Amino acid sequence: MFFFILQLIKAMSRYLILLLLPLLTYSACSNPAGSDDDDPMMPSFDRREMLKTWADEVIIPAHNDFEANLEAMAAANEAFSLNPGAETLTEFQNRFKAAYLSFQRLDPFLIGKGEEIRMRELLNTYPANVDLIQENADSGAANLDLPSNTVAQGFPALEFLLHAENNQLLTNANHRAYATALIDRMLLLNETVLTDWNGTYRDLFIQNDGNSATASIDRTINDYIFHYEKFLRAGKVGIPAGVFSDDPLADRVEALYAGYSKELFLEALSASRDFFTNRGLKEYLDVLNVRRDGELLSSQIEAQFAVILEASAALTDSFAEQVEVDNVQLLGLYDEMQRLVVLMKVDMVQALSINIDYVDADGD
Repeated sequence: MFFFILQLIKAMSRYLILLLLPLLTYSACSNPAGSDDDDPMMPSFDRREMLKTWADEVIIPAHNDFEANLEAMAAANEAFSLNPGAETLTEFQNRFKAAYLSFQRLDPFLIGKGEEIRMRELLNTYPANVDLIQENADSGAANLDLPSNTVAQGFPALEFLLHAENNQLLTNANHRAYATALIDRMLLLNETVLTDWNGTYRDLFIQNDGNSATASIDRTINDYIFHYEKFLRAGKVGIPAGVFSDDPLADRVEALYAGYSKELFLEALSASRDFFTNRGLKEYLDVLNVRRDGELLSSQIEAQFAVILEASAALTDSFAEQVEVDNVQLLGLYDEMQRLVVLMKVDMVQALSINIDYVDADGD
């Protein structure tokens, strides 16, 4: 009788284990980095507070700063239009540069309405189509809403007018009117996005703190890495250096006519570095104790940012000139930037259970 009872207990135990196994498996597999609040055993990290920091200390202030710089540029343009001359032109050029630099701090974070209205493409597609710019200016009736005019507006178009065609600006009222139209459109685009953030979008952005492809953290980090990879690494450095072509392409640099492509690059790099180090991402990785080869991943990412900054130190102010004088240095900078792509796009996103949502078209 005792033997029978013992066998019955063993059978019931096996049956109970089979019943519990799916639940145990689910529990083991359902704790991505973003689910720590649901499991007291997981490290605690306030994802919503990080989103609040991103909205209130990064994105909205960047739009406000950009608006202030655009308005200052618009005022300088008005003063120039009323009194075209060397002094007012120089002030206009200086205010243009300040606005262009402030855009670099905003550019990595064009999520939501900014992405919807293609703000980055409309404000900073380069190289500009100089023939179309001149045609639009001469006609006095350009429709900047047309997709074909993407390459004839924004900062690259204004840069051409201010630094390559400034004689036309000084003497031709139609060209001054076109510059005004370009600035008005830039103000309108930023105002559209800023109004959305100051409306309902901010709260929706912060509340959407889950762990999914449509959640705010996933989308923001995707956009952040996409900007670094495609616009900072490839656009500002790789394409001019000839990484994706048979030869270097000096005419593809940012600020080709103004000659301060390095300064714009450093401002964009600083914005990316600050976002990682001081706005929650580093802390998030450290709370999760994410390591690579025994070392904190965040320390490796920070160190690589420093290496990139050092690699850019000896470059000339104009990357167009750098391509012609010593392109090897620009290629070396690109290689260091590519190492950071791997750390962020592979190691960081895997640790945070984020899937890359954009198509990689250059073989990385």
